[in-house]
Amino acid sequence: MAVFHQGELSVQQRVGVADIAKAIGDKAIRSYMPEQHREFFSLQPLLYAGVLDNQGHPWATPILGEQGFVSSPNSTTLSIEARALIEYAQVAQLSVGDSIGLLGLELTTRRRNRVNGLVAYSSEQALRFEVQQSFGNCPKYIQKRELKPSVFNQAFVPKAADFRKLEVNNVVLEQVLKHCDTFFIASRAASLNSEDSDGVDISHRGGKPGFIEVVKGNNSKAPSLIFPDFSGNNLFNTLGNIVADSRVGLYIPDFETGYSFWIKGKASIIWDMSQVKPYPGAQRYVQVSIEQCLSLATPTLVQNSDVEFSPALFA
Repeated sequence: MAVFHQGELSVQQRVGVADIAKAIGDKAIRSYMPEQHREFFSLQPLLYAGVLDNQGHPWATPILGEQGFVSSPNSTTLSIEARALIEYAQVAQLSVGDSIGLLGLELTTRRRNRVNGLVAYSSEQALRFEVQQSFGNCPKYIQKRELKPSVFNQAFVPKAADFRKLEVNNVVLEQVLKHCDTFFIASRAASLNSEDSDGVDISHRGGKPGFIEVVKGNNSKAPSLIFPDFSGNNLFNTLGNIVADSRVGLYIPDFETGYSFWIKGKASIIWDMSQVKPYPGAQRYVQVSIEQCLSLATPTLVQNSDVEFSPALFA
């Protein structure tokens, strides 16, 4: 099994962790889910997904249900009795054979596991997922919070008209970004399905409120976001994808209101730290040029507790 594609390998080599990444990848990245991962996914009331639209652009999105909506009949399969939230905006539509990345994230315990693979079955209300790569992630940069049970279920689903297109300089979006401490980023390899390491990925990003910098555009330049890249697992799945294909999608939940925001854009890595205002713990930066913004004012992920910030942000 090819554990990493060329984009990931190039970043690992540039940073000087190729040997470390290979050792981790050979041990921790599997073509099946261990029993504890299967049980973990089955206990989740929601998943986060990286999906592609018809142009092959990645979008990050939750898949919402109730506990039990995900099951694992065997070590390479997840059955999901729901559809991705972004599909209701008619932006993307998952079909058999499509690449998809899934992330299970338990905010109350800071536990997370990821699987990347293919859609093996698709119906109006359900998906079946087949694993190509399965691996766990550490709890770094995850803010501990409890979410209220989602109002999103099969009795209430949004319509395409409920999703609002936003101007890239929208004031509400800008305020949400300034207070954001958690978002999700979807990215993709340059090719799909030629190797198990190809495909779509979904990743969590966390920081102190305000860790995303909003850079205003001008007549010739679109607005952009810059966020720090902290020390992680040395695999560089997201950054490796950005090197291979700059297209990314961000999902930004507003946990106060439960509203959802999406950003479609192109990303680049800022290696020269002198180009950016210093941020504690940053090892490099990612800049996303904004192409499209969407919002959904239906409460979905609403927090039910105070936030306990990750200790890694204060180390």
